[in-house]
Amino acid sequence: MNPAPSSDLRVESRSNIFVMATMYAGGGSTPVRVRNMSPSGALVEAPGLPAVGTSVRLSRGSLTVGCDVMWMGDGKAGLRFSDPVTVNDWIPLGKRGSGQQLIDEIVHRARLGGRAQAAPATVEIADEMVQLRQMLERVGEELASDPAVLTRHGPALQTIDTVIQGLSKLALNAGTSLPTSARAAG
Repeated sequence: MNPAPSSDLRVESRSNIFVMATMYAGGGSTPVRVRNMSPSGALVEAPGLPAVGTSVRLSRGSLTVGCDVMWMGDGKAGLRFSDPVTVNDWIPLGKRGSGQQLIDEIVHRARLGGRAQAAPATVEIADEMVQLRQMLERVGEELASDPAVLTRHGPALQTIDTVIQGLSKLALNAGTSLPTSARAAG
């Protein structure tokens, strides 16, 4: 078993896509769940994955790419593609345009210590994160105002607060400033 590389050291960001695909190796095939993907590789999950160093083919519908298994462990394997792919092609049609790739890129840049480019689409996503943060904050405050809910679900309310703070940081990393009231609360 080879250890998984640290995600903080990756040059390319990976998009969380969570789709099913088929891996072909040694004359057989197995269904795999693609957990995340970049133009140069993917993380897949399935029982009985091929050994490190095995050349495989990953397919989803009409899409296919040659790969090498770079590491594996705990039912997961890291694949390196022989040719770059367009990640958006691998995402189901109903999930495209959801902004997940842009959010993943923002998170990746934050991990690397950089700020995301304030491209128009990124700013739109950051603005949406601010709106989601504000909605979540209102719901959390409403729930916390009920003593029975607060007593019964205190840890869950703390998790909601943690998510609120994370959304604030992501929005700021995307180059968008929060409204004054949100900055004071964050």
